[in-house]
Amino acid sequence: MVDGFKSQAAAARFVGISPQALNDQMNSKKPFSEKVLTAAGLRRVVTVHYELIEEPRS
Repeated sequence: MVDGFKSQAAAARFVGISPQALNDQMNSKKPFSEKVLTAAGLRRVVTVHYELIEEPRS
């Protein structure tokens, strides 16, 4: 996402968040915000996975 900007700070200004917030998100310190995802053309998709828990037989 930052590739089209001169700096990470310029990308943060475009998105409307602080440079530190963008840095935290890009370094996996915080999850990506909706603003960042939207600016990157992405959306968050959450899936649920279920597994059968096999009980040990007596």
